[in-house]
Amino acid sequence: MENKREKQSDAELLEYIFTKYRNGMYAVAFSILHDQYQAEDAVGDACEKFIPYLGKCREMEERKIKTLLTRFVKNAAIDIYRKNRREQGNISVEEQEWLTDAYRPIESYMKSLQYRELIREIRKILPAQYWEVVCMRYFEGMPVHEIALRLNLSEENVYSRLRRAKEKVRKALGGEMDEG
Repeated sequence: MENKREKQSDAELLEYIFTKYRNGMYAVAFSILHDQYQAEDAVGDACEKFIPYLGKCREMEERKIKTLLTRFVKNAAIDIYRKNRREQGNISVEEQEWLTDAYRPIESYMKSLQYRELIREIRKILPAQYWEVVCMRYFEGMPVHEIALRLNLSEENVYSRLRRAKEKVRKALGGEMDEG
């Protein structure tokens, strides 16, 4: 594909890259924002920020393009998330999610199915010692020092297990961004 990219116009190249990576970009944005429309906005913002890099991407390896796009969409989603938090004021995240989900029950249900499927996949990938730490940290919201106390581990060990778990999941599921 490297040779083909060199011959494409900027518009064709942007369309090719967007078509190839849009699902992965959307998944990254949705994992941060948990809102279909805002995730789509984040993908659009990321594409706009990517345009100045089109010339450089003609010589880039596919994985570098993917990394760059992932960075752009992650930053765009985080910006939108921060804006949401500022605008929410006194409404808690749980209340905001409840209000949002109350008006979109089908989307909420589909989102919960996607999460359940992803969680099942992650559960299959991770050894028990990593899964336990991941559950405590991300599902129960426990701070690292509390996990360390409960499991009789050092905080460094908890951080190591979390990092290794992320690496295993990223390695096992990371190729999904290439599909598009």
